[in-house]
Amino acid sequence: MTDLNPSTTGVLRFPVDSEHSGVRLAVLMGFILSAAILFVIANAVIPSQGLNIVAGLIAFAGAVGVSRLLEPFLKARWPSGRALEVTTEAIRVTRHSQTQVEIGTFEPIQIHLWRFPVKRRARVPKGWYVMACALEQDDNWVAVYTFAPPDQSDQLARLIPFPVLTPPDSKRQSDSLRVAGEQRRLLTAEQHRWHDGAEMQLADFEQFARQLKEQFPQWIPAAH
Repeated sequence: MTDLNPSTTGVLRFPVDSEHSGVRLAVLMGFILSAAILFVIANAVIPSQGLNIVAGLIAFAGAVGVSRLLEPFLKARWPSGRALEVTTEAIRVTRHSQTQVEIGTFEPIQIHLWRFPVKRRARVPKGWYVMACALEQDDNWVAVYTFAPPDQSDQLARLIPFPVLTPPDSKRQSDSLRVAGEQRRLLTAEQHRWHDGAEMQLADFEQFARQLKEQFPQWIPAAH
């Protein structure tokens, strides 16, 4: 949940990376443990000669259900410790209140905005969009992203331009020098997102994007 209390702290704080490695490992272990326990119980209740396929199916289905319940429970109670903070002086990523990277707001900032569709189903459905934003200042980068269904992606792109990032091997010769240059910059920003990006909840990302538009209107072009 976003911590917003500018009247007292002047800090807009977004927790990030809710699905961190600890949560993923705990969900995996929960799946394995619950599947084993359910198989033992089902095997005892439904005896079978040889491999008990019915017990295996019951154990698998039950373990999937346990995982689906366990994941949101852990996300709500086991934060990653990382956060994105926005103040009048800086935008920073912190871990356990210690600054990892910081962008000063009184110096020139380059803002990169882009999106691209998810090609195969993984954590989110195929066809959803990765929506990303990276702030660049000297050699410092703050990169954040979220996942959005197509309708919400388009809605946000009507407010703030999020050019679609195209794969390097799909560049067209008809692309202008301006478009080609923009795509090269976005590919660089995407590399920073991939390696060090902070994942935000969609509502938080939308609020952050609106804050950037309000705070740095000179760096964000108008949406068409």
